[in-house]
Amino acid sequence: MATGHEFGGPMQGASGIRSVRWRLLLAHDATATTCDPLAFVIESALGAVDITDASSVDDARVALFSVDFHVALVCLDLPPAPSGGVRLAQEVLALDVPVVLITRSLRWIPQSAAALRELPWVAPDAGVTEVGQAIVDAMARFPAIERGTRASSLPELPMALAR
Repeated sequence: MATGHEFGGPMQGASGIRSVRWRLLLAHDATATTCDPLAFVIESALGAVDITDASSVDDARVALFSVDFHVALVCLDLPPAPSGGVRLAQEVLALDVPVVLITRSLRWIPQSAAALRELPWVAPDAGVTEVGQAIVDAMARFPAIERGTRASSLPELPMALAR
C-alpha cells in the first residue's frame, strides 16, 4: 500500500516566478516495448518536461490539437509501420512543431517522404546526449521568430544542451 511519501515532499513555490516546462509529444507503438526507455531518457535530457505519450496516430492527432507542443518525437514503428509514423511526422511538421524521428534506420522512409530524411533522428535505445542533441537540432530548424506565440513560452534548455 502506498504511504504517500514515494514522491518526496510537496513542491515549494519558487519566489513567485513561474517555471515553464517542456511539452513533448512521444508518439510510439504502445504494444512494443522498444521506445519505453525513451521517456526516462527525455526526462534526464530536458529536466522539467510534460510528456504526452500517444500510442497511435489518432491519439497523437488528438493531442496535437489539444496541446501546444514544443517538440515531438515520432517513432517510425507507429502502426501501420512505417507509413503511420511517416504521415504523423509530416502532419506535425505542417503544424510548425519540431520533429525528431525515432528509428534505427532512415531506409524505412518512402521516397515520397524523402524530406523527412533531413530531420534529426535517434535510435530507440539512444542515450541522454543523443536525444538532447537531436532535440536541439530539431528546435534549430524552427527559429523562434517564426514560431509565433510559442517563442515566449519556450523553456530554457538545460545547460548541458545549450551551445
